[in-house]
Amino acid sequence: MSSRHPLPERSTSERGQALVLIALAFVGLAAFIGLAVDAGILFINVGHLRRAVDAAALASANQFRESRTLPEMEAAADELVNLNSLNPASARIYICDIITPNDPYYDDPTLCPTGGEPYRKFVRVRASMAVGLAFLPVVGWNTVTLNAEAISEAASIDLVLVIDTSASQAFDLCNDGEDNDEDGTVDDCVSNNPPNPAGPPNMGGSTSESDADQCNANRFIADPNGPGLDAPGLPPDGDREDDCHAFEEVRTASLGLLGRMYFPYDRMAVITYDDTAAVAVDLATGDNYTDVFNALQAMEVGADPPCSFGTTGDPRGCTNTNTGEGERVGGSQFGAFTREEAVWIVIVLSDGAANAARDSLNAWICPGNVGATTWVSPFCRDEDFEIGNGSAGYDAEDDAEYWAGWVGCPDANTSPQPAACAPYAPGGQGAVIFTIGLGDLVIDSHACDPVVYAPGYPTGCQPDAGEQLLRYIAGAGDDGDPQTPLAQEPCNGVGTGNSCGNYYFAPQGSALNQVFEAIASRIFTRLTH
Repeated sequence: MSSRHPLPERSTSERGQALVLIALAFVGLAAFIGLAVDAGILFINVGHLRRAVDAAALASANQFRESRTLPEMEAAADELVNLNSLNPASARIYICDIITPNDPYYDDPTLCPTGGEPYRKFVRVRASMAVGLAFLPVVGWNTVTLNAEAISEAASIDLVLVIDTSASQAFDLCNDGEDNDEDGTVDDCVSNNPPNPAGPPNMGGSTSESDADQCNANRFIADPNGPGLDAPGLPPDGDREDDCHAFEEVRTASLGLLGRMYFPYDRMAVITYDDTAAVAVDLATGDNYTDVFNALQAMEVGADPPCSFGTTGDPRGCTNTNTGEGERVGGSQFGAFTREEAVWIVIVLSDGAANAARDSLNAWICPGNVGATTWVSPFCRDEDFEIGNGSAGYDAEDDAEYWAGWVGCPDANTSPQPAACAPYAPGGQGAVIFTIGLGDLVIDSHACDPVVYAPGYPTGCQPDAGEQLLRYIAGAGDDGDPQTPLAQEPCNGVGTGNSCGNYYFAPQGSALNQVFEAIASRIFTRLTH
């Protein structure tokens, strides 16, 4: 007989309790799964919203750089937020609003400078986005609003415009075969009426001073009768548009570039040079539109130096394109009025090769060619473009190369210097340099014409020395290395009369607006959080 007893049977109530516990466990598990799904939805949307706000901040800063209105900047932010987010979102922008300070809609005082610091182009973008949930709506929680913000900075610009105002600017188009002033006569410049039989322009017996005088005297005269017609009280063809090209286009394009600046966040200095250089407006006062505008309007074509040395005298002080001094005076602006957070940019515009220079004692640098008893054309520089001293020793071209290196080389205290920057120890200015070659004299210099200029180098000279020098200057200010191997330069292999790298060729003054626009578009923005 077995001694084991049978197990008691479970009651129905106990089985019911187990089912309740299992059901509650499933509810809890479902809640955890639902919360995990909703959390994942939120994390995914937060990531998208942050990236969208980053893109929107960059877009707004680009609009800031372009001097757009605040509604346009906000519209750009809104568009980028919605393009990059998963759900419809709304964006708001904030800046240090110097036009309407304390504006509750756009102004953010925390973005404004304090303690005398300069203004900076900060843009804060805030965006919000409603995200629908998957589980929480069961308990009445349908959406969660996500918020994100980013601050972007458009690079503030310290721009130094170095403009060649030598006398040739007044008659560069005198031989272009066009009726520039639409008076029915082609090339009716003073210097061409009649053509000067006494020798080369600017060198004894020249009438090019008349071109400069006409251009300077009549630059503000608006002929009410239209181009080519005589204004009351003026001599025939009183507007004399042929005698102000390409200088009038230089002024117009410079004013267009001025319109791209955003004062007082940006600053603009204007340096003019012919035989010497002068500051028309410096960076300290160039933080407002009016002062820079007045300086550009007041620019005049420089008269030729009062020299008449013919073909046998000493040309020192008689030439008038001192590119090196223009670079030196322009580059000095950054040291005199330093603003570290700005992008330092120099734009050098010239219509010909360098042919004048001065040393630290303001003595003229104008060597003669080796083996000759007189100076020959091209004056004050070698017959060919070269990097470093040529047959004539240190000349005007070499001086322009030296100062290009100083402007473009980085400061050794803040950045490693290339070996070619050693002469500028402890360092250069580290500015970005753009150059503009204007007109045919840059690529086809009259100085190489043995009929016009005699005596000349027996083997002739390089007519495009002006362009080669400007390409060299642009290269020095592109990568901060004045002696980058030619094969690595962006202009290597590019034919004469073509833009490349930081160098732009403008065959006529009318092309300058496009050139300045291209340079302005290359100013960059950077993002901060």
